[in-house]
Amino acid sequence: MKKLITLLLLVSIFLPLKSQNKIGVSFGQTYSTFRFKDSEGAVEDLKYTIRYGYGVIWQQEITDFLFAEGSLAYNCKGATSTLGVQKLDWSLHYVNASISAGYKMTIGRLSPHGGAGLYYGRLLKAEQFIGSDYFDLIETDYIRKSDFGANIFAGIGYDYSDNGSVFVRLNETIGLLQLEKDEQATQRMFNRTFSIQLGLFFTIK
Repeated sequence: MKKLITLLLLVSIFLPLKSQNKIGVSFGQTYSTFRFKDSEGAVEDLKYTIRYGYGVIWQQEITDFLFAEGSLAYNCKGATSTLGVQKLDWSLHYVNASISAGYKMTIGRLSPHGGAGLYYGRLLKAEQFIGSDYFDLIETDYIRKSDFGANIFAGIGYDYSDNGSVFVRLNETIGLLQLEKDEQATQRMFNRTFSIQLGLFFTIK
């Protein structure tokens, strides 16, 4: 995480950036699941579960069309399944730091945009329910405390004034690290999250 924050600072210092910076806040509704392989190597489609996330975003323009962006966010992820007649529910709470690059167009006050980047997540809380039974997955040392992956997004912004804008985005986050901590684990789980994000940007001059 320290390396990612350092990279964000270097980007802000050394790239030939324009004078316009933005700081923003966002809230997202997430549809989260795992890419899951059982002990026999068969891919199992777990059900999506509706979670949430919120955070702060920094954005700085490189050109009229290109921008760099960093964020720090709290995200709740997980999935649901069944074991016999019992419901399985995972709830994983992360703080994510991300860095992205994007491209935008300007059409009047509208700004369609898209981009991609990398994120690092640090697990704060991990819970599992099997029926009415509760398990703390951090206490049992079952889940890795770090996650890493890629994020792609597309959206549209609207400048309601010279100093402020609102935006809506669709995000797809692909976790690249195996979540189960045991190196001998025969099951494989990776975070997969789709989210709808709403936010506000404020221009810093």
